[in-house]
Amino acid sequence: MPRTTLKLADDALRVAKVHASRHRISLGEAVSELVRQAADRPLVTESRNGLQVVRLSRRSPKVTAALVEKLSDDLL
Repeated sequence: MPRTTLKLADDALRVAKVHASRHRISLGEAVSELVRQAADRPLVTESRNGLQVVRLSRRSPKVTAALVEKLSDDLL
């Protein structure tokens, strides 16, 4: 198994540590499990005007035209 160093936000580290403790596994195994769970979770979509739109959580940042333009410029 490859080894790596991760920088995790404090709250993410707490979640991983609690998961590891509850399941009696290493912190690395806990992070792997949590990442897999997040990756396996299906995207919730809905149809709007004939297009499939991903429904985001209320905590997600708002996507604005300015943000899309900035991200597009960053790619160029």
